[in-house]
Amino acid sequence: MRRSERRQGGYVLVTVIGALAVVAFVALRFAERIDTLRRTAVDFDEYVAARANVAGARAATQYWLATRPLALGGRGNATVVVREDDRPFRFPDGAVVQVQDARGLLSLNSGDRQVLFNLLIADGLEPARAQAMIDVLDDYTDADDLRRLNGAERSEYAALGLPPPRNDWLFSLRELEALPLWRDDRERLARLSRSLSASLLYQFNPLTASPEVLRAMFPRASAAQLELLMTLRASELLNSTSAVTQLTGLALDGEHIHFAPGWESRLTLWAPGLPRALEYNIRLTPAGPSGPWVILEQHSMPRPRSPHDLSAAPLFPLSRAAGAQPAPHASAVIP
Repeated sequence: MRRSERRQGGYVLVTVIGALAVVAFVALRFAERIDTLRRTAVDFDEYVAARANVAGARAATQYWLATRPLALGGRGNATVVVREDDRPFRFPDGAVVQVQDARGLLSLNSGDRQVLFNLLIADGLEPARAQAMIDVLDDYTDADDLRRLNGAERSEYAALGLPPPRNDWLFSLRELEALPLWRDDRERLARLSRSLSASLLYQFNPLTASPEVLRAMFPRASAAQLELLMTLRASELLNSTSAVTQLTGLALDGEHIHFAPGWESRLTLWAPGLPRALEYNIRLTPAGPSGPWVILEQHSMPRPRSPHDLSAAPLFPLSRAAGAQPAPHASAVIP
């Protein structure tokens, strides 16, 4: 074989190898693209199924709250009570719901500012910082332009490039994200918001309040007293202010104290397949033109608990009626 023919044969071999490499690369990229599309389709299917499961859980929860009689700390009958203290209940499809009575939250529109101060201090803020945040909040909600000692009015908002204060009641806790000082620590704000509300009514239910709110309400109480209150409120014994004082030693009095949930609740829902939880603030309106419930506000939030922690939650009562396996009693105390 002549030298030129051998040289041409080498070129052909290199060309064939190169072509095969290109084909292999294209095939690999195509396979990766198909795999990505497949995973996206699976993720989307899981997301759609999760949203459907959450919608079903919300409908079941609203139906229960609208049709069951009031009980101490929740709604239900002598057998099963869904307690509205933000404890989780699970559904067979994996969805989870937490129901929080608005009376168990501290209202920023009508609540006691000393209690709010105690709540901020308990979360780790210095007294001066906590008082400044309260001054900012009061300047935002009052009807004048007079600046409190550590507050903020129109000029302070303008210097920060923020819209001016509305000088009215808070419509939503999301407004805190635009207030000086409050907006500086979003993680703390999200944590505090679980104990707060924007309700216009000054009512308090010690049977549905979170441990954080109870500590703020009773700053001088011992840990043993608060633990006893949390334990006893699952029973039928705490049904009056005098019973609370007699059994726990905690002074509780006032016309704003109630021992049953109100008409407003916060629902927090999540299901496997959702990257974030969904939160709904709802109000029971039996004579409402659009139905028994009005959704006052809805938004997404970080998932409050890990799936492992939620697996131990009791089954929602309506799930049992559908033939699911029995779970611990719905009204049992969950630490």
